[in-house]
Amino acid sequence: MKPYEWISYLASRAAPGKIVDHIQQMLRWAGLWQDAKVWLGSTLLISWLLGVLVFLGLWIVFEVTELLVLSAAGGGTLVLVFFVFYFLLFIRVEDRRKRVEKTLPDALQLVAANLRAGVTPVTALRMAARPEFGPLAEEIKIATAKSLGTESFTDALKAMSTSIRSEVLERTIGLFTASMRSGGNLAALLENTSNEIMEAQELRRELIAGTNMYLVFILFTMIVGMPLLLAISIQFIGMVNNLQAGGTGGQFSTELGIAFQAPVSALFIEQAAIVSLLVTSVFTSMLIGVIHDGSEWYGLRYAPLFAVASTVVFYVLKTYILSAILAV
Repeated sequence: MKPYEWISYLASRAAPGKIVDHIQQMLRWAGLWQDAKVWLGSTLLISWLLGVLVFLGLWIVFEVTELLVLSAAGGGTLVLVFFVFYFLLFIRVEDRRKRVEKTLPDALQLVAANLRAGVTPVTALRMAARPEFGPLAEEIKIATAKSLGTESFTDALKAMSTSIRSEVLERTIGLFTASMRSGGNLAALLENTSNEIMEAQELRRELIAGTNMYLVFILFTMIVGMPLLLAISIQFIGMVNNLQAGGTGGQFSTELGIAFQAPVSALFIEQAAIVSLLVTSVFTSMLIGVIHDGSEWYGLRYAPLFAVASTVVFYVLKTYILSAILAV
């Protein structure tokens, strides 16, 4: 074992067994043949080091002396970095699943054609392991290699279904093995299964195309509408503060009969606006993930882009456009 792997292994010894098993399964789904304890330990070490750097940077560079603030910043950085690493692993698992489900119908058609040519199911499956099928071809080669050894062909296929996080692949392999045991027309079954998968994928594409207008409306509201309203609120608070500073606030209060004063400062509103934009970016990305990809966690990859875009639009509107309009 290499030195860094040994250090990473020691860093993960305190992790619960269920977490280690979950990470090991995620690594297998992602196609990574890596020890879960090494991955977990190295991720924890990197997260801890970055947390310490943030702690020391705020203390030394920015001269922040509140222990609670420093601890919260360091701990938040640790949790955030670990979540980013886990999320990248999750994205790899989902991308692998999508690639497999995309090529699965073509692979089934090829296996069915090989079976009609008179070869055995094992040979037909091995001949279908084309390079263009990507992860599916790799798992087929592993399964057929196991079947040529001491492991049975059905057990090797079941192991392949646990190597890729895909319900479609799992059901397909279940039908494949059940048909082999019952002695049915395996080629016709695979062709029908391939057609059903392609029909389901086409229906999903049509549903996504039908919701594109809703996605555009959501994005426009998030990136343009919300920053515009928040920028107008800040400009209004600034105008009220300027009126009070000029001594005209009391005159307006007397003429209109209302308490004409700003309850909060413009700086507080600006800070609250940034937090609102960041939080809304996360929930918007999750909503788009559900609509477009069927998984709210998969949509989190859009959150940084939405957060940056909405924040930039907010500051452009507040600093340049609205200021120029109100100045006129």
